[in-house]
Amino acid sequence: MVDEAARGRSVGAALAQEAIRLAQADGARTVALTSRPSGEAANRFYERLGFKLRESNVYRIAE
Repeated sequence: MVDEAARGRSVGAALAQEAIRLAQADGARTVALTSRPSGEAANRFYERLGFKLRESNVYRIAE
């Protein structure tokens, strides 16, 4: 998450692209992330970066 004062300045995109670059440089063939469906702005952001939504079942046991 980018501080509200820095939003709209491509800071988030630069950080995400660098994280992807570092992962790939270290041999990663894929990069995946999770995001809540209710985070509509974040989900649009990830799609703009090239992430594709995939069908998945996520299971969790919470204490």
